[in-house]
Amino acid sequence: MALLRPLINQMSTKLPHLLGPGGFLQARREGASYMVENRPYVPSLIVDLNDETTVVNAAKVILSCAGGYKADIETKSIRNTATAKASIMSGGLTNALFRVDIDDGKQHSVTSLLVRIFGAEGMIDRDKETANFARLCNAKGSVVHSQLDYLGRFGNGRVETLIPNMRAATICDLHEKEDLVLEVTRQMARLHYGFDIPDYLPISSGVEEGENNCCQPQPVLWDVLASWNDELITKISQACSSDLRLVNIFCSALFGDTVQLNSIAAQDDDDKRESALTEMMSHIAKQLNRETRWIQDHVSEHHPDAPIAFCHNDVNAGNILVDGRLDSGDSSCYDKDSVATIDYEYGALNYTMYDMANFICEHCGGNDNGIPDYKVMPSLELQRKLVQEYIQERDRVMDNAATKHVGEYEEVTKLLSQMQTFQMVSHLYWGTWGILQGASELLDGEYEIESIKSRIVGELDIDSWENLRYGKNRLDRYRKHKQSMLETGQKQMSYLYNSG
Repeated sequence: MALLRPLINQMSTKLPHLLGPGGFLQARREGASYMVENRPYVPSLIVDLNDETTVVNAAKVILSCAGGYKADIETKSIRNTATAKASIMSGGLTNALFRVDIDDGKQHSVTSLLVRIFGAEGMIDRDKETANFARLCNAKGSVVHSQLDYLGRFGNGRVETLIPNMRAATICDLHEKEDLVLEVTRQMARLHYGFDIPDYLPISSGVEEGENNCCQPQPVLWDVLASWNDELITKISQACSSDLRLVNIFCSALFGDTVQLNSIAAQDDDDKRESALTEMMSHIAKQLNRETRWIQDHVSEHHPDAPIAFCHNDVNAGNILVDGRLDSGDSSCYDKDSVATIDYEYGALNYTMYDMANFICEHCGGNDNGIPDYKVMPSLELQRKLVQEYIQERDRVMDNAATKHVGEYEEVTKLLSQMQTFQMVSHLYWGTWGILQGASELLDGEYEIESIKSRIVGELDIDSWENLRYGKNRLDRYRKHKQSMLETGQKQMSYLYNSG
């Protein structure tokens, strides 16, 4: 606490205010604390995952100055007698999550917070993501859950409110509770059509942040895939430089095939060996970029007017909270108060039907063992029902009641066709993500080279999240989806639901 009190006193003074992602950048450049998006940002405050005391301190520092933004939070006790404890929360795939309970000694006056320690370093723009989250919370009630809020940010994470009585949804919830799935669908429609695109987000390719333009919004999907492809090649090259066997392992995961390594291994000259490996990496890069270009061209050709809006981009069971008090009650009570979509870290401009398609794919799970079960993919009939619900909620948000039923059948069919294509895109997107995460884990020394092949094919009995195996399985599904689509034609959409 000796180091905590001076920092709290410093934060108690009025801080200058900044806006947007640039505000976080300016604070770091100046090495100073600022109010960014009307919430405190303390870049010098770093949390150590192995020291829960630092987790508690971060929560106290942020909470001590959040009262200026969130007036209903009692902050005086943070400076004197408050006690606090931290406990690890499950459910975070990318981030480490802690629950912090702060007790000022008064009856019924415990404040519970969520402390999120950022993961996936380099893959997510945390300045933009946190600014987006602040704007979403400002629009709460109409876009996000009324009790979901962002309180402030520190060097390697942030502090959020913890919604009471909530638990993480499960894959079984998605399969068994249709009313829950319908509410999540409505929440996506409210996000897409009820949230104003922040002014700092470029809405067309090549436009700098903050510039005014009236161009058609452009999805981030293709730029993200291109950047992941580049990063993946770099990391695979680094990993394979120590063991050429990894070239085959990664090629098998990425493309479903292997390459001939004899010509590389036979090189007794280090320079020639390195040159041959570089050539192989160039070949892999061309294949990755060729696949990304193909699917992008396919979307442009078949769905040129696919709607684009601000999307969540990662709606899965782990990012859905449900009121646990309804577990033994009437599931028809699932609504905006009893269901919360959370974790908007991948949120960005994107195709609205990609958001829906990705949610459909997430019904198959795989986040626990890296093996999605495609036999439980929602039926085409259920997907049609979800699209109908989406359209009705979109029209309600946009006050289009007068045209609610005009051409509804045609629009449902059109959006459903887009969903089938974007399910394929989802497999490519998260498949690439999984392989990239697997390469990062290997370079970080989390897995030994000798065991990685058996891990990727699922031969080892393991409990941990297996990114590499997950990436391979999603890419295998992408190839199957693509092949079936090319064989049956774009208009035939039932092929994926006749077999697992």
